[in-house]
Amino acid sequence: MEVPGLERYSLICSGNGIAKFLIAKSIEAERVDGDEIEKEHKKLKKEFKKVILEFDENEVDISNLNFPEYSFLHLKADLLKKRLHNCNFCERKCKVDRYVKRGFCKCSVESYYSSEFLHMGEEPELIPSHTIFFNRCTFACVFCQNYDIVYEDDYLVNPREMAKIIEIRFLQGSRNVNFVGGNPDQHAHTIMEILSNVRLNVPVIWNSNMYHTEELAEVIEDVVDVWLGDFKYGNDKCAEKYSKVKNYWNVVTRNFKRAYETGEILLRHLVMPNNLECCTYKIAEWVSKNIPKVRFNMMYQYRPEFLVSMYPEKWKEIARRLNREEIKRAMEIAKEFNLNLVE
Repeated sequence: MEVPGLERYSLICSGNGIAKFLIAKSIEAERVDGDEIEKEHKKLKKEFKKVILEFDENEVDISNLNFPEYSFLHLKADLLKKRLHNCNFCERKCKVDRYVKRGFCKCSVESYYSSEFLHMGEEPELIPSHTIFFNRCTFACVFCQNYDIVYEDDYLVNPREMAKIIEIRFLQGSRNVNFVGGNPDQHAHTIMEILSNVRLNVPVIWNSNMYHTEELAEVIEDVVDVWLGDFKYGNDKCAEKYSKVKNYWNVVTRNFKRAYETGEILLRHLVMPNNLECCTYKIAEWVSKNIPKVRFNMMYQYRPEFLVSMYPEKWKEIARRLNREEIKRAMEIAKEFNLNLVE
């Protein structure tokens, strides 16, 4: 069944479309080093745009794809590994050499994950969703509901083994592979390597806080079928206060616009107490004007967790759940801007 706003994703799920990572994997690349890898990526990106357009228009059968020994997808993994020496994956741009030290996200070269399973609690169009919860995050949300995932390293990721798990979960009934966390952005190099070992036509969901750099977007957008993006705040003041991030509005709106042009979006907004006019309203207004066709999930399950529960006097404005009036107001805002809501 076709889902409005997720038409291409629906085609992949029905077997009538091809996941973007497989298309990237079908394009042969030259093994190069140093600065040449950036040039090769730029060249092949132009080819990718032509190939995906041809595939989508002609509904190419996956059985007709040929996969070279070294592809555009493999090149992406190597390019990101090279960039780890001067990391700029997120807009904090720590510029640390992750082979030597860790930046704000506390990630090194290796990636760790907390769990993976068939998730039945995601949006209806996604379930069953094979979620892989990576450790660590580029935010520091005071109300973090996954702090046990964010602040610890659990299981070391073996890309080949994880690829096999993805295929097994797909054969068990998953509709997609959902890279989440924590946050997936800082593990992009590992995810590219995982996908280079996946052979089945599995749609890729990138479940992100959307605070990545344009440099990272340029690489990962060619494998992301659906951006499952959080849009938390309608202004920079709230973003810095609750998640310790600067220039939030400009970065996230830029990334959502780019994602809208290069893929499909299922946008999540967590409604927070006392933040409806400054955040919920502003986000809904912007979405309706700039990316109107996205699937919009207005989420009401906020609860005071982590630091908010430990120091309620410091975060008193968000140290409670939503009340009826706030939920009603959020619904009114969604109706006012005619959002394409997830039911």
